[in-house]
Amino acid sequence: MIILNEKVKKYLKVGGIVITILFLWGVFNLFTGGRKFASRYYNMSDQVGMPMMSETQNDMPEHSKILNNKIVDGSFKAGENNIRKNSSNNFDNQTSDKKIIKNGSLNLKVDKISQATEEISNIIQGLGGEIFSTNFSERIKGQRRGNLTVKVPVVKFSEAISKIKNVATQVINETTTGRDVTEQYADLQVQLRNKQAEEASFVKILDRAGKIDDVLAVTKQIARVRGEIERLQGRIKYMNSQTEMSTITINLSEDTEMTSISDNWRPWQTVKKSFQELINNIQDSIDGIIRFLIVGIPSIIPFVIFLAIIYWGGKKIYQKVKR
Repeated sequence: MIILNEKVKKYLKVGGIVITILFLWGVFNLFTGGRKFASRYYNMSDQVGMPMMSETQNDMPEHSKILNNKIVDGSFKAGENNIRKNSSNNFDNQTSDKKIIKNGSLNLKVDKISQATEEISNIIQGLGGEIFSTNFSERIKGQRRGNLTVKVPVVKFSEAISKIKNVATQVINETTTGRDVTEQYADLQVQLRNKQAEEASFVKILDRAGKIDDVLAVTKQIARVRGEIERLQGRIKYMNSQTEMSTITINLSEDTEMTSISDNWRPWQTVKKSFQELINNIQDSIDGIIRFLIVGIPSIIPFVIFLAIIYWGGKKIYQKVKR
C-alpha cells in the first residue's frame, strides 16, 4: 500500500505540472491572439470605414467592390456631411425667410357685378397678381351672381383683401388661413442636396467603371437617384408657387332692393294653365261618377242583398221570440 501511494503521488505531481503548463499556455495565447485580432479589426475599420467590410469584399466581384467602396467613400459620406452642414445652415437661412401659405375667401354684395369685376381686376393687376378663373351666371334678367379666383403675391395678401372689400357694398363673410411650411421646405432642401451629392458620387463611379456589368449597375443607381431628385424638385417647385402666390376666392352677388319684372313672368299663360287644370278636374270628376255607376253599384249589390237577408231573417226570429 505504501508503494502504491507513492506512485499515485508521482502521477498526481506530473499531472498537476502538465495541467499548469497547459493552462499557462492557453492564457498566453488568449491574450496574444486577442491583441492581434483587435489590431487587425481596427486596421480594417480605419481603412474601410465600416467593420468587417474588407473580409466580405474579398469574395465579391470586381464591379461590386467598386460600388461598395465608392458608396462608402462618396455617397454616404457626402450625404452625412450635407446633413451636418446643410441642415443647420439651410434651416437658419429659412427661419429668417419664412415660407407661409396664405389663402382667403370673400363673400361680397356689390351694385353691379360687371363694374365690381373690372375694379377687382385692376386691383389685382396693380398688385402684381392675376385673375385665375371666373364663373358668373344670370338667373333673373338684370341680376347676376358668381365667383372669381385670383392670385396675388403673398406679401400683398393683406393689402389685396383690404382693397377688394372696399369694392363691396356689404361684406357678408371673410375667411383667411395661413400655414407655416418653413420646416418642411428646409427639410426638402436638405434631402435634395443629399441626393444630388449621391448622384455626383455615382457619376464618378461611372467614369471609372470599365466593365459592362459595372456600367449597367451604376447606371441603374443613377436613374433611381435622378428620379428621387426630380420628385423632390417638383415638391419644392410646388411649395414655392404656394408660398409666393396667395389664392383668394371672391363670391359676388348684386345688391338690389327692387326686383325688376322678369321676362319669365307671363300672367296670360298662368290663366290658360289654370283653366286647363279646371277642365281636367271636371273631366276627372265626371269620369269618377261614370266609373261608380258602371262598376261601383254592381259591385255593392250582392253585399246589400246579403245585409237585407240577414236583417229580414233576424227580424222574423225576433218577432217569434217576442211572442
